[in-house]
Amino acid sequence: MNILAVKTLTQISPLMGFDYLLNFGFTTLDQAKDCYQPLALGGISKGVKNIELNGAFASIANNGLYMEPILYTKVVDADGNVLLDNTAQQTTRQVIKESTAFLLTNAMTDVVTSGTGTSVNFGGMAIAGKTGTTTDAKDVWFSGYTPYYTATVWAGYDNNVPLSDKAGEQALAKKLWRAVMEEVHQDLPRQSFSVPSSGIVQAQVCARSGKLPISGICDGHITTEYFAEGTVPTDLCDVHYIGTLCAYSGLPACADCPFKFEGTAELIPVEDPSLWNGSSVITQNPDGTISTTAPTTTNNCPHDAVFFENPDYPNILNQQRAELEARGQYFETTW
Repeated sequence: MNILAVKTLTQISPLMGFDYLLNFGFTTLDQAKDCYQPLALGGISKGVKNIELNGAFASIANNGLYMEPILYTKVVDADGNVLLDNTAQQTTRQVIKESTAFLLTNAMTDVVTSGTGTSVNFGGMAIAGKTGTTTDAKDVWFSGYTPYYTATVWAGYDNNVPLSDKAGEQALAKKLWRAVMEEVHQDLPRQSFSVPSSGIVQAQVCARSGKLPISGICDGHITTEYFAEGTVPTDLCDVHYIGTLCAYSGLPACADCPFKFEGTAELIPVEDPSLWNGSSVITQNPDGTISTTAPTTTNNCPHDAVFFENPDYPNILNQQRAELEARGQYFETTW
């Protein structure tokens, strides 16, 4: 999930993500130091203030409307006279669309129902939120909200000592969040998050690709999702494939592939071209060396016209056929 966040920030540009954070009320950011891909994971130079993080999550809970967080509303004396009035000081602005706020809420309910935040649940109340952990568990966070309130909890040591998992310290943020929120919701009716009256639609997609399912081959992977109106996928699933395959690569066969057979396959989606320069897979081999695999830029087998322009292609094909025979697959094709 972290990889998806970084790829998304790369596609929209770190600067756009940075500008959104400023609009959400964060004041501790430094464009020269923080306007890079680690921003997607909270990898910033100075961290954030708890109250500002809470204000940002409250904006999502509040249908995309940011309200500048304040520490008090009024101060009165013993006779009820108002000494300080802070109720009119809040700045408000719409930072994201109501439909976007709902989709984020819908995504973050999964964190609480089946993800890393399940321990914060109480009394059947609808909850959406996000856990956070810094390197070596030196800090733990939970920011979450219900239809009534938003709360954010940080736990950690001032001297930056890692939190102990055995002592239960790494669960402190979630424990404290639940304890406080369960108390303040004591007498409140249980509610669900409401779907906006307009701007949100539902559609069935293939869970493996997020695109429209193909009858007969996406069966068992079809799910119903919410979408902002106008953003429902129009392309068919590009993960599930039925047709002519290359036995050597397992990919859809090119016209002149010598190892063709009919079958089905689950493919790795082609990486968006905007990410080709930064999506290589880096692997540490058993001998300690590092190897790099290029991102998936095509879902066709290697036996294309360029392959057959190589004068050594017969020897390569013989080697590939030997590998297939070692797997128990035999092809009598000559070349």
